Amino acid sequence: MAEISLTRLSGGNTPADGSDPRTFPAIWNASATAIEDALAEGGGGSITVSDTAPTDPAPGQGDLWWDSANGKLFVYYVDGDSSQWVDAAGPSVAVQSTAPTGYEGQLWLDDTDGSMYVYYTDPGGGASSWIGAVSRSGGILQVVSTTKTDTFSTTSTSAVDITGVSATITPRSTSSKILVQVQTVVGNSGANSTYLQLDRGGTTIGVSTGGTSNHSSLVYDGTTGYGIPVGVVFLDSPSTSSSVTYKLQGYVASGTGYFGRIGVLDRRAISSITLIEVAG
Repeated sequence: MAEISLTRLSGGNTPADGSDPRTFPAIWNASATAIEDALAEGGGGSITVSDTAPTDPAPGQGDLWWDSANGKLFVYYVDGDSSQWVDAAGPSVAVQSTAPTGYEGQLWLDDTDGSMYVYYTDPGGGASSWIGAVSRSGGILQVVSTTKTDTFSTTSTSAVDITGVSATITPRSTSSKILVQVQTVVGNSGANSTYLQLDRGGTTIGVSTGGTSNHSSLVYDGTTGYGIPVGVVFLDSPSTSSSVTYKLQGYVASGTGYFGRIGVLDRRAISSITLIEVAG
């Protein structure tokens, strides 16, 4: 960075416009030199304009940095134990998905789940960390729902997708949980069992364990022509922030399984799947 010389500003003892130099006493240059020396002894004092924090030459106490990417002014501060660029305007709010380096009193809004943190230093300076100020844990972040108004039937004895009863969601954070809620009406052409299970991206979830067969839900239609309302609720932890698809699958022990209608009678009801993202 180019330095500004106060002595050069006077043009020596002679004004640039050629006027009487006696109107510019020599003491001006002596005073200017003293000011420059004082600045040099104090260290720092330079101003850098860049989109990243300056490192070469190494910053010193009092140096200024104008962050041209974000339009913010920082001052380099040495507190005895550490050195860092500090927002010249005081504590600010950083809005981003990962924690910034942090300084005492700074705020950070995690834009993945809406949680707010404050940077706190223990008394005595023993440790510093981000402390939760406002947490969205347990709060609802988004809801996705699909409704099926027609019916589906199958004679498969292994799980098949029930077309139209699926929904896709992109979690805002890997710590989020997804509450899956499914409802439909299930019937069978005879006195047979019909099964339901949940699938997340090719993985079966929310099934029972320890039985001769395990499912998300099981319906036994003991009388031909009857239908039974069925609901499945499961709180899933997909541990991803990528798009994920949930769907309902069905199959039968024998006969024909009906979904969204009552057995062999053409009496219908809607089916739906709802995904609710809950902040972790």
